Amino acid sequence: MQTKPVSDREPLDPHPNGYLSLEAEFQQAAKKVANTPTASDEPDEILYSGPREERGEPPSFLSRVKKVAGRVVPYGGIVSTVFNLASVCVGAGILGLPAAANGSGLIMAFIYLIVIASFAIYSLHILGKTMEKTGIRTFETMAKQLIGDRFDYFVALIRWINSFGATVAYIISVGDILEPILKHSSGAPDYLRTTSGRRVITSLVWFVIMLPLVLPKQVNSLRYVSTLAVAFVLYFVIMLVIHSCEDGLENIHKVDGVTIKLFNTGNAAIEGLGVFMFSFLCQINCYEVYWEMKQRSAKRFTLCAAIAMILCFVLYVLTVFFGYMEFGSAVQSSILLMYNPVREPMVMVGYVGILVKLCAAYALQTMACRNAVYHCISWEVETLPYWKHFIAVIILSTAVLLCGLFIPNINTVFGLVGAICGGFLSFIFPALFYLYSGNWTLRSVGLFDYVATHALLFSGVIGIVFGTIASVYSTATT
Repeated sequence: MQTKPVSDREPLDPHPNGYLSLEAEFQQAAKKVANTPTASDEPDEILYSGPREERGEPPSFLSRVKKVAGRVVPYGGIVSTVFNLASVCVGAGILGLPAAANGSGLIMAFIYLIVIASFAIYSLHILGKTMEKTGIRTFETMAKQLIGDRFDYFVALIRWINSFGATVAYIISVGDILEPILKHSSGAPDYLRTTSGRRVITSLVWFVIMLPLVLPKQVNSLRYVSTLAVAFVLYFVIMLVIHSCEDGLENIHKVDGVTIKLFNTGNAAIEGLGVFMFSFLCQINCYEVYWEMKQRSAKRFTLCAAIAMILCFVLYVLTVFFGYMEFGSAVQSSILLMYNPVREPMVMVGYVGILVKLCAAYALQTMACRNAVYHCISWEVETLPYWKHFIAVIILSTAVLLCGLFIPNINTVFGLVGAICGGFLSFIFPALFYLYSGNWTLRSVGLFDYVATHALLFSGVIGIVFGTIASVYSTATT
């Protein structure tokens, strides 16, 4: 005789032995989560109320600004969701795109961008469907519950590599900002124009500005700074386009396979693959974005993801085309090294904006890197003594600084991190989560999802293998 389900469960697709199937369990969990009120489900006014209003005092200027911003860009709406996803992608990775195009060739760079952007949209789509289906709210929890125990440690390792690599890239980028400024400043001492002098100044910036930002356990206010800093990245792209046009797209008539390459062969053709993959890496943060949506659904989330990735794609295409057309084969690393900010105020403003973005992003990525380590050693941030926390983050930040000072090319970091972490986080993990979400068959998901999910999985493996090998080979032979 079939046993009845437990009374507090709905009889969804009971198993013959009396237990709910995995699919039914996930449906139950998703339904309970959907019926649970969250901060994003509350009226907007609650988000902006505070002690001043409770005491009957007039709201502060900051409260008024937040209220206006909340009405213009509603919390959890389509606009804010699009912006949150795009802001995760658009960052320091954009600085290495012209050099990556120089390696792969201009047309091949556009092909990479189209393919990776398409896969990014689809991976976010199936992550949205999996979250809607299971009700799971974090990447690690999904890995543990769908794949198996201890798989979350492997996910934490990949997240640590991603965050560590990103912070190293930020240190390198700070040096790339300082190098042309010191090089073209007439009053700068000769020592500061050398490699060791630049390392000293970079270390000073790290010690005075960047290190203090990672010492607190929580730095929530930096999220607002990071969001504002996205505007600086947008300004930098606009500046790049204007600067290239003012120079008359100097190399547009030099498509000779030397100055401007449309295609390339050999290891160089795939060397930039990891850089392009890194530029669309936002799947880790999509969980928070999805659960902040007010009218959340996989379909609505997919729409937001598509808009966000298309916006990133447009910015990347502009950066690749105009940056590569202006500097041609001369751009071998960060585009920051190609300008003279001392002579051109428009460029200097862009450099200052990028520096703000780097400092804020450095703190946030260091926190993510720190949390991955704490997860593996079972440390809780809230209960951890401050002296242990300080020692841990100082050791971690010092290791990041040393790597950033002595790794000469930012695309080396982007290539390795993008290939390894981008392959896992953007391709393989989303595909595996969807495959293991329950009741996954050709008939239940349809032909398109069946083929596309396997294509996403296999593409991730290809990206990891070829992207990593190409980056390692390029580094070893440079």
